[in-house]
Amino acid sequence: MNEANEKYQQMVNSIGGMGKVAVAFSGGADSTLLLKAALDSRAEVTTFMAVGEIFFLEEQKKALALAEELGVKVTLIKTDLLNDERFKRNWEDRCYICKSTIFQLIKKACLDREITNILDGSQMDDLKEVRPGRAALVELNVRSPLVDVKLNKEEVRSLLKEMGISNWDAPGNTCLATRVPYDVRITWEQLKRVKKAEALLAPYNFKQLRVRDHGNWARIEVAPEEIPRLFSERGKVVELLRPLGYRRVSMDMEGYGH
Repeated sequence: MNEANEKYQQMVNSIGGMGKVAVAFSGGADSTLLLKAALDSRAEVTTFMAVGEIFFLEEQKKALALAEELGVKVTLIKTDLLNDERFKRNWEDRCYICKSTIFQLIKKACLDREITNILDGSQMDDLKEVRPGRAALVELNVRSPLVDVKLNKEEVRSLLKEMGISNWDAPGNTCLATRVPYDVRITWEQLKRVKKAEALLAPYNFKQLRVRDHGNWARIEVAPEEIPRLFSERGKVVELLRPLGYRRVSMDMEGYGH
């Protein structure tokens, strides 16, 4: 048994000792491994997934299909963040407001079920980044079992691949609101435009893709190694995005993640 497998077994044992748990599931690699560990632990598992305007519908459909493959019924938590003035103002606490709202709703749903342990899929690499939402998890006593056993993203993907779970190499994604720069008020019209823009570019199959909305200007980010391919297709990309109302379409020269 290698180190990642040992950590996974520690996590399974820890969750098993909790009795009843609620798992926050998004369909991403991290929350999928968490859900699998909870199922392997023999704990009584209730799975929740937040839905609402700020999430990509197609990704959520894939997440529900994956949960079905794992034999899990997901309880949907409906959010209405675009009617929350604190969220729409889009200050640097936006992710904190989002996480706090979602996990308060999960916590409320857990009361009737007498579930006291709420789990999220944060892993060690998340701690290296500035993540305002992390503070909300701490305040609400949400547990992060992957962090507890020190599993990182590479180990998460390796374990999922070993288990034969289909999303082991799926690229990570964030909600639509992250496409709008801080201090620019978020509107539903903006988010719809971003969603359309990324859908139009989806056939190019970039490993990472973000269309950042700066009003009349769209800034496209792809993985650094894919910048030459994006540049070579720049004419077609501009032609696709201009009808959405963007007067200028640019490419981030550093690429996604920088």
